[in-house]
Amino acid sequence: MTLDRLDHLVLTVRDLDATCDFYRRVLGMEPVRFAAGRLALRFGSQKINLHPAGPELGLKAARPTPGSGDLCFLTDEPLEVWGRHLEECRVPILEGPVERTGALGPIESIYLRDPDGNLLEIARQLGMAEDGLAELREWLRRWQACVRARDFEGGRRLCAPELIAFGTVADFVEGVDRVMEAQWRRVWPSIRDFTIRIDEARGAVQGDEAWVAAPWDTLGVRADGTTFPRPGRLTIAFARRAGRWLAVHTHFSLTPSDSRVNP
Repeated sequence: MTLDRLDHLVLTVRDLDATCDFYRRVLGMEPVRFAAGRLALRFGSQKINLHPAGPELGLKAARPTPGSGDLCFLTDEPLEVWGRHLEECRVPILEGPVERTGALGPIESIYLRDPDGNLLEIARQLGMAEDGLAELREWLRRWQACVRARDFEGGRRLCAPELIAFGTVADFVEGVDRVMEAQWRRVWPSIRDFTIRIDEARGAVQGDEAWVAAPWDTLGVRADGTTFPRPGRLTIAFARRAGRWLAVHTHFSLTPSDSRVNP
């Protein structure tokens, strides 16, 4: 028997209104009412149920006590942004940013307290170790060079045979040879200066699987030889094979304001 995920947890609080105000104002959670008018704080696909100290309802912990919680919340926002936000909210940071170990790997955290004194940790996943980030950035540089040089065979060597791709000109293509014909050969010769914003790449590495997302820029070429800006974004899923990262899925698409062809 195994468990899948955490649905909710319960905090015992001294002042329901003060707690709801803090978590709404500082952490962006939504206070909601459910069965019999009970209060909860909803965020993402989780919630925190609130029990008032003293008259706790129904089944409860053996010794429910305000301020006994120690909670960690994950965020995609840089912790520097959170630091400025907490300063505006006049909520002091107790410690951080510091590196810790989360459920899925390394995290970077800052710590604060709520009105009951519960210790709260706001953390950002460091899912891509620096060596993994460097490897995937190098893959992106090599891919960029292949597109610029119209080096189709070089592009093939960067991909798994079972590659699945889709984008602006290829709805859903299976197999690297078919991707080359349906997408690469239709697009690479008609663009110039394909440049991935590699420093802006984000992603994650877990074992022998990884993914990366990044914006890119290029110039489209009109029939008369003039060019026009043609920005887009990419998402690539990888598998490590014999020590090398190979793309198993690629998605190249133009920014929503553009509908021209993509690499």
